[in-house]
Amino acid sequence: MTDERFEWISRRAYAIWEAAGRPWGCSQHHWEQAAKEREIMERTRASADGEEILARFRPKAAETPRSEDDARDTEKNQVPDGRRVG
Repeated sequence: MTDERFEWISRRAYAIWEAAGRPWGCSQHHWEQAAKEREIMERTRASADGEEILARFRPKAAETPRSEDDARDTEKNQVPDGRRVG
């Protein structure tokens, strides 16, 4: 295991431990979880914060659901062939 990988897993395991409320006797479990996360990150070639992976799951601006009022307003402002007026 490289020093960089070991350091990342160590910091991540510590963060998991803190997030879990610092329970006693769970260090091996937290280390294994951090190691699995690192392995997934390396397999997907994600950055340290995983931003590009998260971006895949965010809705695109064009796909953002509209409210019913917005949909009605859009329908009112369209002519039969679909062009928008006013």
